[in-house]
Formats: sequence, C-alpha cells, structure tokens
Amino acid sequence: MVGIMNKQISNWTSRGPRRRSRDMLSAEEERNLIRAWQHNGDGAARDRLIRAFAPMAAATAKRFAPGAGEADPDLVQQANLGLMKAADRFDPERGIRFATYAIWWARAEIQAYSWANASVVRRPNSAETRKLGAQVRRLDATLSADPDLEAGDIDRTIAESMGVSAHKLADLRELLNGTDSSLNLPVGAEDGADRMAMLVDPQSVEEEAALHPLDAVVLRRVLIDALAALPSREREIVMATQLEDPPKTLDCLGTQYGISRERVRQLRERGLERLRDALRKRKLTPDCFV
Repeated sequence: MVGIMNKQISNWTSRGPRRRSRDMLSAEEERNLIRAWQHNGDGAARDRLIRAFAPMAAATAKRFAPGAGEADPDLVQQANLGLMKAADRFDPERGIRFATYAIWWARAEIQAYSWANASVVRRPNSAETRKLGAQVRRLDATLSADPDLEAGDIDRTIAESMGVSAHKLADLRELLNGTDSSLNLPVGAEDGADRMAMLVDPQSVEEEAALHPLDAVVLRRVLIDALAALPSREREIVMATQLEDPPKTLDCLGTQYGISRERVRQLRERGLERLRDALRKRKLTPDCFV
C-alpha cells in the first residue's frame, strides 16, 4: 500500500493502469529530502517531496467528494497543506515510509477544514470535538440499520458507547446537524419580531466581575508548572519567543543553539502543543490567562 501511495499517478481519477513517473521516490530519497528540509531549510527539497506525493493528496481529497464526483480544489489544497505539515514533523529515522505518516495529516487537514466550513457560524473545531463527531456519525449509521432499535434506544446506546451524557450527545448532534438561519426570520408567528431584535444589547450588560487575585495566582501557578514540565530546550525557546520583550527571533536562537532556523521553529511548536495539552487536561484555555 505504501509503495502504491508513493507513486506519481497522472491518471488518478480513472481506473486505468497506473503509470510510473520520474517523481516517484525511493525510501532513501525520501529520507534525504526530509533531512535537507528539516535540518537545512532546503525549500527545493520540500517542494520535490510534496510534488511526489501530490497525487496521493488529490486521491485522498477525492474520497471526500460526494458520489463519484471530482475532488473539491479546496480539499486538495488542504490535503497538500497536510503534506507540508507532515514534512515538518516526520522522523526519517523511524524506518517507516513517508506516505504512511503523511496520509494521516492529509486526512486530518481535510476533516478539520470540512468541519470548520460546515456552517457560516464558527463551530468548536478541536481534535476531540471532531473525533466525537465522527464517532456519532459512525454509530448512527450502524445502529440505524438495526430494525429492533427505536430512536430513544439508539441515543442511549450511543451515549453509553461513547461514555458521554445524553445532554452532551444532544449538543454534538446540534453541532453536526444544525443548520444556519437568518437573524431576520420572525420569532413565533410570521408577524413576530426579528430574531435580531431579541438579541441582548452588550452595552446594557453589566461588566463581568474582575478576576479575583487568588484566581490569578492559581492560573499563574498552573502556567509555571506546565512550562516546568517541558523539556529544557523547548521551554527556553517558548519563553524566549513568547514571553520575553522583545521576543528573540528564530535565526537568533538557531545561532545560539547551533541548529537551523526551521529546527528552532519545530521545537517551539512542539513546546506550545505540549502546553496546550497540559491546559486542556485542566479544562483551561489561553483566554483564562488574559
């Protein structure tokens, strides 16, 4: 499967025989290109890697097209963005082919984009929310095919399988199935007031109470603990780029640590992701610290 995904397929939309291409890469070529990009910032190496796997990205996007339709160009673009992220994060020393890793990123980018653009209203788009949404769809499709189950039984079974409350399941269904509607629609009867007229005027709402000093101390302690848990180099880079005034540049830190600018960026992003994970586990968001 990996070998097939790694081929340049110029006729990927047809079922004819697949053609070999000069862009097809061997495992060693993949590793060399990835090292050149990650360690030396060689943009040409990354571009060649992306071109070699562009047909795989297009084929992945096509799987999300309804019926046998053509792939949405926006989804193809998102799949290619997934390839770029995979090129930044792939570890060539682990002994697996790039396609095995990159296809996951291509799918993740497509799913995140599809979820975020399902409505004109911005919806929660965390990895956990998308995962739960996919579970609901999958269980719905499976259980709805059982003629012995009624609607109430289906909801109860799904909630128990996912380990969530009935209220949480209802919220997920609202996210999945809710449709957009105009604020100019009347409320109640046709001659009722517009929905917009029912909105609360923010100027009339009393200001929220200021954060209690003790709460600020607790939040600061949480942030310090989360930073302390990071590997030393990631912590130093995150603090230098996010907390110092003025922040240090990637080039400056690269010179300081004797690594490439791109490697500094990778370490910074990894450290920030660890921080976000630590805050999520405590049910906190960056807004809590503003």
